[in-house]
Amino acid sequence: MKRTYMLTLAWLAIGIGIGIGIGSSARAASTPTTDQLEAHPWQLTRATDAQGKRIDALFVRGRAPYTLRFQPGYMSELNLCNYASSQYHLQGDRLILENGVVTTAGCIPAEVVEQQRRASVLVNGRPAPTLALDDNGSLILRNTHGDTAIFKPAPLPAK
Repeated sequence: MKRTYMLTLAWLAIGIGIGIGIGSSARAASTPTTDQLEAHPWQLTRATDAQGKRIDALFVRGRAPYTLRFQPGYMSELNLCNYASSQYHLQGDRLILENGVVTTAGCIPAEVVEQQRRASVLVNGRPAPTLALDDNGSLILRNTHGDTAIFKPAPLPAK
């Protein structure tokens, strides 16, 4: 009986391990390196709140997608009403932003103002948001509010 119980537990553990990806060929999301972040701009393609609802404010019809651009030591937020840039570094999977600056142009219409505000909520906060690269090469940002944003690699601007 004891042997049957132990074999059952072993098979159960193997089955659970396979179900969560242990021993399977599926690759889990990984923490990006600064080289990977700085290789190209990252355009927002999807964003949801903690309840899984789309964050509509981050997508303004007729405007280029909200974009993150990492360069050595700096992260810029592009295609918002105002230009935002911060010093950045990674602490494990955490995106640490410091010494940020934002231009102060008057923004019209209201949905552009809200996009700027919501973008700030997305990337700023304590604890700092986490970053991961998924199997498809997308950048996944998760913040303390439970928001999840998916950014796809975009081509570098023409020189």
